[in-house]
Amino acid sequence: EEEGEEAEVSNLRSACVSASFVAYIGLWNLFALWVPIAAGHYAGWVPFTLPPDAVMNTVLLDCVLEGAYLAWIILAISMSSPLFVTIGTVLAIPASAFMDYVLHGISCPALSFAGTGLVIAGFIGVNVAMLVHGRRGWPSWL
Repeated sequence: EEEGEEAEVSNLRSACVSASFVAYIGLWNLFALWVPIAAGHYAGWVPFTLPPDAVMNTVLLDCVLEGAYLAWIILAISMSSPLFVTIGTVLAIPASAFMDYVLHGISCPALSFAGTGLVIAGFIGVNVAMLVHGRRGWPSWL
């Protein structure tokens, strides 16, 4: 019972550290990332305009969904491992290509299917290796 409580505290600590890191990224974006956009606009390199009112709700929805996505990623990392979550996130690319084909009939070139197969094979290989050999000899950040 005591080991379970220690694991819960460790997961909570990991989630708090991850949330702090994401908050730091947000503050960095808020205070510094807009500077190159403003510089590019006023220098005349890239004009900046806000989206029209008709699509602003869609942009705001996208912002909310991105925030929810980051929250779920933090939760997933705290409950499993960064490696597992990263590889699972990479699998979103072939999944979206498949859904584009199913829903919209958009097909990918043959090399895209080869890349998809390699991504899936890598995901399976890493997880089988972790099951068979555990984490011995792997870097601590995995």
